[in-house]
Amino acid sequence: MLVLTGDAGIKNATEVAANLRNTIENHAAVAIDTQALSAADVTTVQSLLAARLSARALGKDLTLLAPLGGPLQAVLNDAGFLTPGQEHAAFWSDQPTSQQDTER
Repeated sequence: MLVLTGDAGIKNATEVAANLRNTIENHAAVAIDTQALSAADVTTVQSLLAARLSARALGKDLTLLAPLGGPLQAVLNDAGFLTPGQEHAAFWSDQPTSQQDTER
């Protein structure tokens, strides 16, 4: 599991992408926890979608854990990524529950 923390927006896009890439390279399946994000933007969305495509190209699985972090959820809502008919809508909404939530 990869836990994204802090600001995952454009200011830290290179670091976020590197963390995603390294995690995908070293694991057959990757679950991403976004609950600790303090900031996200469309760059975050792009990074996650690109990571998902990279994982698929390597025959690996990348999922997001529920619930999504507030900043990411806000970007997805505001930018229309969760509206019916969006190509990647299921990626954002069909998440397993995070381990942290099951321990509460």
